[in-house]
Amino acid sequence: MLTGSNHNNPATAQCKNSICDNQQEDGGWTDVEETIWSLAFLRHIDHNNLEPLKKGIKWLSNQKNKDGGWGRTNRDISRIPVTGLLLHLLPELSGSKAVNWLKNEWRKDIQGNTRLTYKGGFFLMGLSASGVTIDDCPLIKETYSYLSDEQNEDGGFGPWKDHPIGSDPWSTGIVLLGLLSYPELVKREVIEKAVNWLAENQLPNGLWPYHYIEEGSAYAYWGLVGALKFLSRESS
Repeated sequence: MLTGSNHNNPATAQCKNSICDNQQEDGGWTDVEETIWSLAFLRHIDHNNLEPLKKGIKWLSNQKNKDGGWGRTNRDISRIPVTGLLLHLLPELSGSKAVNWLKNEWRKDIQGNTRLTYKGGFFLMGLSASGVTIDDCPLIKETYSYLSDEQNEDGGFGPWKDHPIGSDPWSTGIVLLGLLSYPELVKREVIEKAVNWLAENQLPNGLWPYHYIEEGSAYAYWGLVGALKFLSRESS
């Protein structure tokens, strides 16, 4: 992930060059999600290299659907995970239309029969990065209550409580990131239980078992780092 990278590391420089070499003439990469991550990485390691960032931001802006959200491509429907991630990592692309789409879409989901925890996490991530406060949106508190209630007995999170696959690192990482978006609403015991689950289920090689092992582990690590920082601040 983007935390703690060494900008002068040869591997980091090689990765940067590879990413820049794969940027298309139109400014994007293979799809919206790859473009989001590529731009976030480039900004993190070299915020002075503005040209690839400008081209990529312009390309992403052109991929936005008419309803205000983003899908995986401009031929895809708008999706909460894609839109929430984009607004979190590239908040300059936010605006009232994107925020309103995210609110309205998650409101429909949380009131429906199939409510997915990771969508709630991405909703909180996108809204907080867009500067939406708790007072601006009552749905934020409702989402915190919902996510806290969805925590499994083992401390992790799945797509929903007692899902057949049980807790998984991808959902757990994303829910942690969402909950940490508004620290004043966080219940410490929820974070501690999730951290313990991640610690207990980490493989000897540092990854977590998941069907997309790199992606699942990346979100698990991202959420874990954020959670440990939060707990450290709370204890000081």
